[in-house]
Amino acid sequence: MVEVTASNFSEYFSEIEEAIRQCDFIALDTEFTGLKIDDDANKPSLFDGGAERYAKLRETISKITICQLGISVFRRDQKQTSVYVAKTYNIPLFPRSFGPVDERFVCQASSLQFLCRYKFDFNKFIYEGLSFLNEDQERQVREHIASKAMFTGLERDLDEEALQRICSRVAEWLVSKDNVPVFTLQKSDMESFPLYVLSTELRGRFPTIWTTVDSNLKTIEVQRIDQGEREKRESEELTNQKQQEEQLVQRMLGFTRVFRVMKQCKKPLIGHNNLMDLMLVYDKFHLPLPASYTEFKSQLHAIFPWIYDTKHVIFRMRGAITEDTGLLQKTSLSEIYKELDSDKGRDLVIFPPAVMHAEGHTKYNGDSLPHEAGFDAFMCGFVFLRLAHIKTFKDVKSSEVIPCLFRRYLQSMEEYCNKVNIIRARINNISLDSVDYQSEKPELLFVRSRLMKKRLNIDQLAKWFSPYGNVDIRVFGKNRALAATNNFKCSRDILKAFRGHPTIYVAEYSIWRHSPLVRGILWSGAIVSGGLCILALVGSVKERKP
Repeated sequence: MVEVTASNFSEYFSEIEEAIRQCDFIALDTEFTGLKIDDDANKPSLFDGGAERYAKLRETISKITICQLGISVFRRDQKQTSVYVAKTYNIPLFPRSFGPVDERFVCQASSLQFLCRYKFDFNKFIYEGLSFLNEDQERQVREHIASKAMFTGLERDLDEEALQRICSRVAEWLVSKDNVPVFTLQKSDMESFPLYVLSTELRGRFPTIWTTVDSNLKTIEVQRIDQGEREKRESEELTNQKQQEEQLVQRMLGFTRVFRVMKQCKKPLIGHNNLMDLMLVYDKFHLPLPASYTEFKSQLHAIFPWIYDTKHVIFRMRGAITEDTGLLQKTSLSEIYKELDSDKGRDLVIFPPAVMHAEGHTKYNGDSLPHEAGFDAFMCGFVFLRLAHIKTFKDVKSSEVIPCLFRRYLQSMEEYCNKVNIIRARINNISLDSVDYQSEKPELLFVRSRLMKKRLNIDQLAKWFSPYGNVDIRVFGKNRALAATNNFKCSRDILKAFRGHPTIYVAEYSIWRHSPLVRGILWSGAIVSGGLCILALVGSVKERKP
């Protein structure tokens, strides 16, 4: 693993770009500052379909940020065809402020406590976190630079005060009698200002100086010059100024540059239970999440045409495997990784592909660091490879199992492509490239009070039903409710237990029998039909009269 921060990103970007362009697939994981911002409004529910869950997550994601991102880039070795080499990058992220771009985000105590348990470095997150922008924010930055108003309209006194301290030092040097031709500002003197911004501001405030930013972006040299020399240099530097402005934008873009390489290359993208990861990546590096669920799916599919969720794959594959071997009963990433990396997991189908860490990326050799984004990304890629091997060769004679191209693995895993797991909902997964599948969950249960004057109590219903499994309840009207269960056994047990119950009536929900709206329409139709029949009959009688 390589740790990529704001201070060394420029050194590693070319390596990361090359690794992405040459790889077979990319595994990605994120850690973030909150999970459920409004527990009541955004709580996952067994009533949720894909659109409802998307709307809830969208509300949360607009208020939190990614604090750490991991990508693990896998490539089949050209010499050892049964070996894959992984390059893993663990990247703290932190949104930097500039001009009108000053992102606000929520930190949820439980999420930060969770990160603490796994030794998350909060200082590195804030001090060394790599910047990022989505397209809307990049446009704002470019417009602000073009306006030449780097420090206008500041909302924070701190920046203006810090700038004034630096300007005071330059002013003291200008009036000093030492006649020192050049005054150098070290990086430690600049109070975290971007060098280009500070250089531009100093030139604007002092007409008899010239500033030069060194090539290593560590110092600014301030030189005395007269007005004529100043005008000459300004004319000569117009092109260089554009380059400096673009350098500033690229620095602000930070990890977004990596995202755009991924977007351009369109390599298969692997995650584990990754709906929230995908939405965060879209919102923070591409564009704010659209209100339309359908538009989100369409746009995400255009960016990453091949997305795999290892949690969904496990749910679909584990039936026969669990019965035969006891493996894949749990679905947490770390547990699955341990199982598939064990002797029992390796022997499930012979000759599974080996995975090696690339030279210089060996931090994870022999170490387990769950919930470090880089390690989770590596585990995810490892699990995907092992599952793909099992899927490809589980029904093949041992003598016919041979190292194969990654393309064959993808062909075997095609049925799982673009299916993303969704927890505690009416559906098991969302389909990024098509309409979501119909529910594989049991029908809703209709509940009615048998006592005309007795209101249904949602807490009482939850207490009665919860011993049978996970249940969500919605009350409508005074004495009616719907209950959603997470599996067929739970639904059957509730129906059986409350058959003939003295207080409540429970049945499988039928829109024809239990929906007040549909029943009203049917009754209205019956009344209208009856009225028409009577009118027709009366008309017929009148016609028969002599």
